[in-house]
Amino acid sequence: MLWWLASVASCVLIWGLIWKKNLSMAGGILLGVLFAWLVSYFLKPYVTGMETVPLWLPPLPLATIAIILLVYGALVWVRGEAGLPKPKSDDSDHHH
Repeated sequence: MLWWLASVASCVLIWGLIWKKNLSMAGGILLGVLFAWLVSYFLKPYVTGMETVPLWLPPLPLATIAIILLVYGALVWVRGEAGLPKPKSDDSDHHH
């Protein structure tokens, strides 16, 4: 119990320091923790052994990443050159 309390206190302290330095990162961490808490609520029966783990659940994180990368790749492919950042023009380098 003491180790758990010390780890929670240190996480809150680190999050407080991040809050002072980078507000958007601290907000992202807060949203991520809330999302993880919601997901853990739905996964609790599988972790505690009250339900059998469905076949699709273990590869779900990898499949999600693969689908996101596929969507980003398709967007870049459809947008073509417009989707890439433009290089800065250097006026000092003139080759005629």
